[in-house]
Amino acid sequence: MAAASPLRNLEDEVLCSICLDFLRDPVTIDCGHVFCYHCIIKVCESSRQPLNCSLCKAAFKKENMRHVWQMASLVENIWRMKVDEERQPREERPPEQKAAKLCGRHLEKLHYYCKDDQQILCVMCRESREHRHHAAVLLEKAAQPYRVRTPWDLSSVLVAKKVLNLQDKVQLLKPLFEGKILNHLKVLKGDRDRIQNFQSTGEDEIQALLTKFQNHKQDIASVFEQGHQFLREREQYLLEWLVGLEQELTEGRNSHVTKGSEEVVRLGALITDLEKKARQPALELLQDPSDILSRYPRKKFWIEKPISPAIKKRAEEFSDKLASLEKGLRGFHGKLMRDLEYKTMKIILNSQTANGYLSVSPNGKSMIFTGLWMNKYQHGQRFDPEPAVLGSNGFTWGKVYWEVKVNRIWWGAEEEEEAMRYRGGARGVFGSSYFSGFLGITDEYGSPGYRNENEELEEENGLWSKFCIVGVARESVVRRGFLNFTPEEGFWTLQLSSAGVCVCTGSDPFQILSYCPRMIGVALDYDGGKVTFTNARTQEFIYEFSSSFTGRIFPFLWLNCMRSRLTLRP
Repeated sequence: MAAASPLRNLEDEVLCSICLDFLRDPVTIDCGHVFCYHCIIKVCESSRQPLNCSLCKAAFKKENMRHVWQMASLVENIWRMKVDEERQPREERPPEQKAAKLCGRHLEKLHYYCKDDQQILCVMCRESREHRHHAAVLLEKAAQPYRVRTPWDLSSVLVAKKVLNLQDKVQLLKPLFEGKILNHLKVLKGDRDRIQNFQSTGEDEIQALLTKFQNHKQDIASVFEQGHQFLREREQYLLEWLVGLEQELTEGRNSHVTKGSEEVVRLGALITDLEKKARQPALELLQDPSDILSRYPRKKFWIEKPISPAIKKRAEEFSDKLASLEKGLRGFHGKLMRDLEYKTMKIILNSQTANGYLSVSPNGKSMIFTGLWMNKYQHGQRFDPEPAVLGSNGFTWGKVYWEVKVNRIWWGAEEEEEAMRYRGGARGVFGSSYFSGFLGITDEYGSPGYRNENEELEEENGLWSKFCIVGVARESVVRRGFLNFTPEEGFWTLQLSSAGVCVCTGSDPFQILSYCPRMIGVALDYDGGKVTFTNARTQEFIYEFSSSFTGRIFPFLWLNCMRSRLTLRP
């Protein structure tokens, strides 16, 4: 008895109070109590915050759990001692082990099973504060369902393990656990194979994408090298042309200086001889007066233009080539920046927001001003009385681009090209130089339709009068009454008319172009707080707003002319 009592005491110390079995992978919590890792994890998963210890009810945090490796070694040694003791012949076992198993805490017989904590209890445990309000039944009643049901699930095995003696437990649980282990092993092997296949497939996909990236690097280097080579050749061609012009001009200057110097020397010699002749006495001077005219005749002196017409013509041709180069590079630069950094969006108009005088096409890509009220029902989203409409989709991040085609019936096919021909140029989409000089385009046509008296008076007096507006607007803009199309009111727009393009950033609009482009490009950089407008046909810069956007930003169109149509592209 003296030898058995210390072992029982050690067993009680290394039992988990949750599963009542030897500690497996023991961990300690904030209060210092030790539990099986899987048992305390199940408690954490099934309990709400805060977590409380099942023994002392002290609060603890899941992240503060620590493994107790020394306890794991101690449990293993005690388990081995118990196995060795169980292997002894039944006759040699101490009498205490032949008796009924007692409660490890109160040394009382075990009569009850707690369903809430799944623990076997003695009378004192049942009446304790921990289990007083729990559902407790007699051991025989708790074990009865598991004696007749087969196969047992894991919970029944745990109960049976606690109510049967050791020999019966071994005989009953061995086939069950062997089958469960084999099934679980099969499942684990299947999971392992699937994970290995997933890893292999994922590795192949990653490697294929890495290979594609390497090919892209080579393609980028090759494309840019070809572009660099092309530009270097064009640069060399223009430089050689310019060097040739400089050489011809230098040679012409040398010839001009040489001929001029020779003529000056000749005239200087004649002047000197005549001055000497004029100082002679009268007798000598009058001896042969005809000799003076014959020896010093007055002929047409030499004169020549400093720059030959041929060089002037070639210089003008070079200037035209340079202007064409600048225009082409501006267009290339703008298109490349737009294609690489901006996503081209397919914009659809939201007919629910369209003013009643506007007719939106069925596909939502274009609209016209009808001059007749088209909508019988007034929606809360609709603009009134402004002839405006929003796009269907708004943006809260990213860089997006779309185009608006402006059509008016009185426009000629070559009107914009003629205006561009007379202009000095324009600044590039994302920088470059700015050339001034615009050609004013006017028209006698006064568009009828949806206007108030003030606008008609302005047009009669030659002041600014818009016929359409293109740009973006905040979702929360006012939709009732007449609007001010300024950034403060939530509008970032261009105002177009037959006189050109105007921008309104304050109380009064100011004109930035004296012609009206046929295609307007709108580039929205939400994160960068920029709205950039370009001539979509030439990629030339028109105007850029800088702001800080909040909320959703929508495409915005406004039309006030019955002979006009606005079309979204692509």
